[in-house]
Amino acid sequence: MREATRGLLLGSLAAVIWGSTYVTMRLLYRVSDIDPVGLAFSRFLIGALVLTAVTVARGEARHLTAFVREPLPFFWLGLTGVAALGILGAAASELTAAVNVSLVLNANPVFVALLAPLSGEPLTVRRLTGAVIGLAGVAVVALAGTPSGPVSTRGEELWGVLAAVGAALGWAIYTLLGKGVVRRYGGLLTTTLAMGWGTLLLAALMVVTPLPRHLPPTAIGLLLYLGLVPSALAFALWYRALAVVDAATLAPTQYLAPLGTAVLAWLLLGERIGFSFLVALLLVFVGIRLATRP
Repeated sequence: MREATRGLLLGSLAAVIWGSTYVTMRLLYRVSDIDPVGLAFSRFLIGALVLTAVTVARGEARHLTAFVREPLPFFWLGLTGVAALGILGAAASELTAAVNVSLVLNANPVFVALLAPLSGEPLTVRRLTGAVIGLAGVAVVALAGTPSGPVSTRGEELWGVLAAVGAALGWAIYTLLGKGVVRRYGGLLTTTLAMGWGTLLLAALMVVTPLPRHLPPTAIGLLLYLGLVPSALAFALWYRALAVVDAATLAPTQYLAPLGTAVLAWLLLGERIGFSFLVALLLVFVGIRLATRP
């Protein structure tokens, strides 16, 4: 198998795994009374420990000292792309359908394009047009998205979509802040240290919202999956893919995430995919395509 083909397959697998995240969260809410803060903390604690172990296994343990030697870049990355993303994404998953959360989260390149001028990048007419189209897709999700259940209210759904927008903004800021950090430290180390700082920030909140005294075995299994697979394995697969395929070639594989979510949500949660979701999906995909072109 050619290296480029293998890279695309690894990237596609990572995207599909990420697509399972919000389905797993909704399953977790069904079997336990865990709250969004506890969910985010547990998920990223496991992920941080696994990525730290991977870094040590690769013989790069000495680089982990950057966690305390140069903490500020990783603190801000942990705040935006781990703590904020984790809490808001988990809260969104509690309030609205998994497909809605996944689609809005995967519209983050639209938010990156809108925020890019803050880092000195131009906002071209093409990128602005793409951002507007992508935001129209997000608006369709907010106003007529897939209901999360037969007793859900429109107000809950709207708050869920707004939380997902907040999570997407957090990830967009993480992306912009992380460009220089990734160039200096590499993707794996940057993710590991950012996840470590994000977990510490979430741990501080656990004083106010501790984990439930008892979690059923099913809930523990789902938490382990969230920490081991979407939060650790998928990142490792993605950065392995980036080692053999350039980012521009790999980027379209991220479109598989909301599609994977839609299939899994239909199979495991009984979420129905309506016409409005398909319209939103098309608008977001077209918007991303335009917003990410020079």
